[in-house]
Amino acid sequence: MAVGALGILTALGAYRLWIQPWQHRWGATDLEVRRAMPGDDVIPDAASTTRAITIAAPADQVWPWLVQLGYGRGGWYSYDWIDNDGRPSADGIIPELQQLEVGAQILMAPAMGPRVREVEPNRYFVGGDQEAGVWCLALYPTAGGCRLVSRWRVDWPLTPATAFWILLSDPGAFIMERKMLKGIRSRAEAVVQGRELRQPQASAIEPA
Repeated sequence: MAVGALGILTALGAYRLWIQPWQHRWGATDLEVRRAMPGDDVIPDAASTTRAITIAAPADQVWPWLVQLGYGRGGWYSYDWIDNDGRPSADGIIPELQQLEVGAQILMAPAMGPRVREVEPNRYFVGGDQEAGVWCLALYPTAGGCRLVSRWRVDWPLTPATAFWILLSDPGAFIMERKMLKGIRSRAEAVVQGRELRQPQASAIEPA
């Protein structure tokens, strides 16, 4: 048991020193990491993760993809066999899913996911709370399109249990979110460039 515990601590130490810092700011510039974002004030002293991607499409054409995010909605544009019950994420804008209001739940799994706290159309939404963490997904216009920036803030007490959970879950969260950001980019850019996409499938918008 002592050898196993030492191995876990060594792996966690290596991950936190070298791999985690890169994962926690994947694609983000120094300015984006330092910049205040909506929702930061909910957990002001929490650790944050900021990831970003450049999209060659204006913010108002990326926003509809964000609004319909979620399990049982447009999907997560990530690895659907993991986070969308194997149903393909939408490859088109679904008109009936274009209303995102404060209090709505963004499902990550059946009956589980953050509640929306703030919405500013074509700019950002914030979900979550102090206990589970806060997530902001925001669009910042650029000359050639926009930057899509995702920020998570959590404040979990550091215990052996939470340290072990971080070691297990953090890499997976990074892999899924990176795929999501790339999935949103490919869909938004395809529409702008006139490339053909599959039509939204009914199964992608029916709750489980």
